[in-house]
Amino acid sequence: MTKLPEGNFNKTLLVEMQDGREVIAKLPNPNAGRPYYTTASEVATMDYVRNRLNIPVPKVLAYNTQAKSNDVGAEYIIIMEKCGGIELGHVWDELTGKEKTEIVRQLATYSVRLSKAKFPYYGSIYFSRDIPDIKGTEVDDTFSVGPTTSRDWVDDRRGEVDVDRGPWRSPQDVLTATIQRETACLRAFPISPPDRQQSIFNSANSYRSSISRKISVLEDYALVLPFLLSKDPAHTASTLWHTDLHTHNIFVHPSRPTQITSIIDWQCANLSPAFLHITYPSLLDYSGPKLPGLTLPQLPRNFEDMDKEAKKQARELHLAQSLWGLYRIFAMKQDPNLSSVLGYRDTLAGQIMDAAGAVFDDGEVHLQNLLAQLVEPETWRKVMGQNAPCPLSYSEDELTQLRDALEKWDRHVERKARVLDELGAYEGWDGAVEPGEYDAMAKRLEGARGRFLDGGGKTKWEGGESARVWPFKDG
Repeated sequence: MTKLPEGNFNKTLLVEMQDGREVIAKLPNPNAGRPYYTTASEVATMDYVRNRLNIPVPKVLAYNTQAKSNDVGAEYIIIMEKCGGIELGHVWDELTGKEKTEIVRQLATYSVRLSKAKFPYYGSIYFSRDIPDIKGTEVDDTFSVGPTTSRDWVDDRRGEVDVDRGPWRSPQDVLTATIQRETACLRAFPISPPDRQQSIFNSANSYRSSISRKISVLEDYALVLPFLLSKDPAHTASTLWHTDLHTHNIFVHPSRPTQITSIIDWQCANLSPAFLHITYPSLLDYSGPKLPGLTLPQLPRNFEDMDKEAKKQARELHLAQSLWGLYRIFAMKQDPNLSSVLGYRDTLAGQIMDAAGAVFDDGEVHLQNLLAQLVEPETWRKVMGQNAPCPLSYSEDELTQLRDALEKWDRHVERKARVLDELGAYEGWDGAVEPGEYDAMAKRLEGARGRFLDGGGKTKWEGGESARVWPFKDG
């Protein structure tokens, strides 16, 4: 038995059997999700995806959801074999544009299989035998829909509040329950974790957040929610999605690296309204402008006049934009609704409903500015598709204060983002690093803190304010 590198949510062991076979034993950490449900749903989801949708997923050999009643003393999943192939992350940077395009083509095909699979309720997939007390939510003779295991309903102490976790019958039920969840957290817990916040709060020149303001914004959102939901059933259909398709969750054939052999990490995959979680695979994310619609990029007109480094950067951006656009084209050819859903996410209504799910952590000023746009009569008519009064109203003084608050919030979002970029860390990073990277990260963090304090102001008092709100403190 060999311990493999540990992720954020699981411990993983490579087990060699007496007959020489290798299997993977995976044990969820306490932060992985709700006991019992997280493991039960992950196993059922993997089985459904593998056997109903014909997507390459490791086969589960055995599982146990009862930590207190087995010899291991923990919930566990055992996957039949070590994934065939190698992680895509080991070869991605060496692949040609043509080879990467073939990977994107396969991912689009698998995405369409997910998007076309529709379900009668919203929540998460289970074997019916594992949720015997829930009736009437059957998908077929094997699977049923039960409570959601989405991390949105667990992270940052959200798993501790007593709220409706599904299964839900309608998209409005899902979104209403989300408002109740965020409100319950705000009433139960004084502050959300600083590492989950996009901005830097409560210094003298920054936006000042408050629980009462967050609740007020959620109340405004609740007033307009019934008008915001798309009437296109493709946008709101209960859909299964893999929301973390980065290069380490995709395995490819070692000698034919354009052939995907397995997709892993289905823990907490869930059934949500399509527009809330259908996104581009994260391995296609890039820094730079996203092209609208189905357009493909062009190299800059002055490309031939650029120096060597500028040409290199232009080519990299061109390839990233091309792969992004090709994914959408490949997906649209197989399922036009998928492209429509991706487009709807970017509408004002889509942005509002997406932002409302994170108010406990951060972003209420961003959400309120989105809501304020609805007050414009033409914008409201466009959202509504008919003449009807908007239930919200803001005075000119309130709108001015709101714009000022957003400007402060945005400025400090950028300030924190610069620190994360300098560290090479992701948004929401909580300070966890691999043991071998600790010293290097500590050194980068020390340098980043010095530059953060230097940029905090010219006076001693302003510098002290920056030290007080530095987001990455010990303890």
